[in-house]
Amino acid sequence: MNFGGREKLGESLTANGYKFGSILAQLTPGPVAQSLSQFAGVAASPALKDKREIFGRHLLRVDPTMSPAARKRKTQQAFESYARYWVESFRLPSLSSATVERGFEVDGYPHILEGLEAGNGVILALPHLGGWEWAGRWMTDQGHKMTVVVEPLENTELFEWFAELRAKLGMTVVPLGPDAGPTVLRSAAGQRGGCLLCDRDLQHSGIEVEFFGERTTLPAGPATLALRTGAALARPGSISRSATTGTTAWCWRRRGSSGPRSRADITELTQPSPTSSKY
Repeated sequence: MNFGGREKLGESLTANGYKFGSILAQLTPGPVAQSLSQFAGVAASPALKDKREIFGRHLLRVDPTMSPAARKRKTQQAFESYARYWVESFRLPSLSSATVERGFEVDGYPHILEGLEAGNGVILALPHLGGWEWAGRWMTDQGHKMTVVVEPLENTELFEWFAELRAKLGMTVVPLGPDAGPTVLRSAAGQRGGCLLCDRDLQHSGIEVEFFGERTTLPAGPATLALRTGAALARPGSISRSATTGTTAWCWRRRGSSGPRSRADITELTQPSPTSSKY
């Protein structure tokens, strides 16, 4: 049997499924699209029992006093939120700058401008939280050039389509790998913003930090690059605020990035802020 051919066909069908979903989301009126995303979240939740259990354990780490009923409710809300993320991301290229602007509440944007004015660029250490593509689109609408380092996908056709989608939003996409570091360095030197999605230690070589009372590891890339280049290191985070309007709130926090380049300095810059749980 030609297993390679079947695998390639499966990857192509998956990529085409995302493409079809994107077209459908852009052609569907906003309120209808939101209703469909909520329905998709409700439908998908029971079929993904393992992921529900993982999310429930995460909730208990954050709040050990949470009741089973509250945990069940918040888990379902997470699935609905994730479905909404896809619908909103698919619709984003078709939205005007004015529409995106109306859906935003921005806190701390001057930190980004101050970092750029210092002359060494800005590195944005992003978590997978909310609709980060909306932030990239908003930044490019302000006239900023953005380079985004993302996890590569085994499905190359799907990865290339995602790269094209984000390019339509004004972002240059770079897959995580040997070329990612030099590309971000060039971006900093050219006064661009470099975005690194850095809440997953994919290479298992990260810095140990404390997160909600437990020990885990996070990638050292953002802190290391900031110390090496003198770029400002900012911590953005997005929070979806409304299921009907698709608005997203942004909070920016900047940490200093100059000084010695010891492992202790990298650890200090990588450690999540105690105030992050506020958002």
